[in-house]
Amino acid sequence: MGGKGAILLVLSFSMLFLIFGHRYNWLSSDSIDNYSNYYILTKAHNIAVSAANMAANEVFMDKSWDAGYENVPFDGGSFSVYVSNPTASTVTAAASNSGHGHGAASSKIEICHIPPGNPAARKTLYLPAAAIPAHLAHGDYLGSCDGEAASSDLVTIVAQGTFSDTTVTVYVDLRGSNFAKFGNFYKTVTAYPATGDTFHGPFHVNAKLVTDGKPVFWGKVTAKDGLKKQGSPPKPVFNGGFETGVDIPLEFDTTGMRAAAADNGKVFRDTTFTNKTTNVSLNFLATGQVTYSQQIGSGSWSAPKTVPLATLAPGGVIYVERGNVYVEGIVSGRATIVASKLGSSGFGNIYQTNDLVYNVDPKVNSSSSDMLGLVAEQDIRLQYNTNTRGHDILTMASMFALNGDIGPETALIDYPTLNRWIITGGLIANGIRVTARYSGSNPYKGYKFVHHFDERFLKSVPPYFPHTKNFEVVSWYE
Repeated sequence: MGGKGAILLVLSFSMLFLIFGHRYNWLSSDSIDNYSNYYILTKAHNIAVSAANMAANEVFMDKSWDAGYENVPFDGGSFSVYVSNPTASTVTAAASNSGHGHGAASSKIEICHIPPGNPAARKTLYLPAAAIPAHLAHGDYLGSCDGEAASSDLVTIVAQGTFSDTTVTVYVDLRGSNFAKFGNFYKTVTAYPATGDTFHGPFHVNAKLVTDGKPVFWGKVTAKDGLKKQGSPPKPVFNGGFETGVDIPLEFDTTGMRAAAADNGKVFRDTTFTNKTTNVSLNFLATGQVTYSQQIGSGSWSAPKTVPLATLAPGGVIYVERGNVYVEGIVSGRATIVASKLGSSGFGNIYQTNDLVYNVDPKVNSSSSDMLGLVAEQDIRLQYNTNTRGHDILTMASMFALNGDIGPETALIDYPTLNRWIITGGLIANGIRVTARYSGSNPYKGYKFVHHFDERFLKSVPPYFPHTKNFEVVSWYE
């Protein structure tokens, strides 16, 4: 090769090396930039997740917590947490940026929160009045986002983690687990599940679960204090699994249901302010109407009145204050009936006086929208009368007896025929009540218990049906 060719070859290789060297340096710099950006984003994300967990723990410990955090230094960055907790205090809807709707310091303001750098993740929140100025300063505005109000029973945690001018937002939604999701729930079990018993839906005992023989559980079974198997053979069947150490206190606050009934439902009470008891009779009709009558104290029952259920209780809650409820019929619509005792002995009970069913049976048509909750501060009973004795009885409802149990009156248990009590729904109670008399392991009078869990209650529940004391995470969005 001649001298010129050699020179050209050297120049060509030199040019290639310069180009590739520049490209290599660019790739190295770009890689460092990418790594740096990834590191910053990861740090901001981890800070936001840590803040969300800290806030969630506060809500677990105190369901009314809504203090949040503001610009707290953490791991080289900082975090802020805003808590939308409608259950903590009064909510005031804010209609415009003019500040209308601001209430007392303890009230909540409705605001559309727009996360920095992520306007698509905007969310309607209920925040303390003291937190509002800071939100308005970074672009949030009063009122709901796009007309979508926040849920009245959902606690939302908005955790923002910032590192090196990069902010990541984590949303956590929490809600009290609803008791209606249980097929059976008991504070204690004194009548043990035994051979021949079959239980559908989730089953929980907030004590030790004792089984006798081979009862069959189709849903998941949980217990606070473990399992004791007895009988011959001691082999309960858990088709949905068994878990111990699960503590779910049987308690609820009736004030929420009372407020819902007063706001958009129906409250039956003594309006003479003499603290007389109030008994109420309800007969649901397939037409969507309900016939009701009431008795104040020892007085006469009022003349029956028939109105649409949607007119009597638009929000679905029928609340009887210091009294008992007598109910039967065909429910077309959604309702929750509450019987409170307010310290009066012999009240706070619900008596089923005849079949109580849905207009559309969910076992036949799963899209049925008919739904009923029975909530008694004391007991829920099948009443002894000509409609019940010697007859099979149907009940479609999720039933909740806070301080008592659910079952037939004693005269029905001792009535000399053996019939069936067919339930579609759930039984939540302080304890279990026997439904029949037995000779050995065979019932011979009373009612055989036939239970079907209403699977709809896993996703949808009767209006304002009681929630568990503690919250659970229902959504975690990053």
